[in-house]
Amino acid sequence: MKRKEKTLTHTQAVAQIGRARPLFSVSTMSLNGSPGLMQQTSSGGRSQPQQIRGSGTLTDHQRPQAANPFFFPERFLDSGLRLDGAVVQKFPVSDDPVTHLHNIMALPMREDDVVIAAYHKSGTHWMADILHMLTRGCVTYMEKSKEDVMFEYKDDLASLEDEPSPRIFNSHLYMRFMPRQMLQKRIKVIHLVRNPKDVAVSLYHHLKQYAQDQFNFDRFLQGYMMDHYLSISHQLNYLTQMAEFVSTHPHHPVKTIAYEDMKQDGLAVVRDVAQFLELPANEQLFQEIVTACSFEKLKTKDEARSMPANLQRTVPGNKSLKLFRKGVIGDWKNHFTVTQNETFEEFLRRRQTGCGKFLLYWD
Repeated sequence: MKRKEKTLTHTQAVAQIGRARPLFSVSTMSLNGSPGLMQQTSSGGRSQPQQIRGSGTLTDHQRPQAANPFFFPERFLDSGLRLDGAVVQKFPVSDDPVTHLHNIMALPMREDDVVIAAYHKSGTHWMADILHMLTRGCVTYMEKSKEDVMFEYKDDLASLEDEPSPRIFNSHLYMRFMPRQMLQKRIKVIHLVRNPKDVAVSLYHHLKQYAQDQFNFDRFLQGYMMDHYLSISHQLNYLTQMAEFVSTHPHHPVKTIAYEDMKQDGLAVVRDVAQFLELPANEQLFQEIVTACSFEKLKTKDEARSMPANLQRTVPGNKSLKLFRKGVIGDWKNHFTVTQNETFEEFLRRRQTGCGKFLLYWD
């Protein structure tokens, strides 16, 4: 007889997650030698550092429901690791997560490098091709996928030195985990933002490619709105740390671009980005880039690119990972119920303090 699935309320889920998943923080010593962990005890004390050994993670089907009541894909769950107070993700690379972050922060940078920084599903693939064309001065698409030059997904970080200048990097990491030389060399940053409801819908469809059948939009929203459920957290936490970075480093060159502006007035965005990069004005080139970077053309081009093997291995059944879906504004209206929208609106109002200036197209 098939066991009836138990549905937890949001409050019950929060309580069970808190009991099932202890938090860990990385000791300062671990960054100077072998990466280690400090487990936080309920009394506030700490045990001795433990070495990170292998993955040792349970699959979704093995993980107790108490630890994953919303049936998210395992690799996107909060790992329990913290570095400088921020969650450490489970990267699909050979090194353990802390060592990988440490190596990213130590990466050498060139003065003409450009970094796209954004929360997930905010247009990084789109902007990557635009920047490639602008900096090359011609309408040629990237041959590699953007994941090949994505800090957190790059298994062999040293090979980034072989990339021709100007290099176009991208990342969903918090700014505190970016290469330290970005500050020293004033590396230009293109920061992308998008309507938070459209981000949620797009992220849901992305995660569905990794998830079990029980995963649905309602469960996604419940887990997404929690601070310590997903390793990638939610968009508002990302925007808050970006606002803090801009406030702390007011003279660092950061250009914020809205996904909606890219859709509605792509030519103006291309001009704006070219000016930010101090590239010569070329109206013919700008118009050709806008035409070449339409959603449908980029979707077709991206499907022809090969995904890095270490990332492809994370997709169940080795299926082709779809990174372009609709690319429209306002698709959230086809997904949110009235109740879900009211709950999400309250979440946005409660969490917008500190990042409100980046919520440019919150309906």
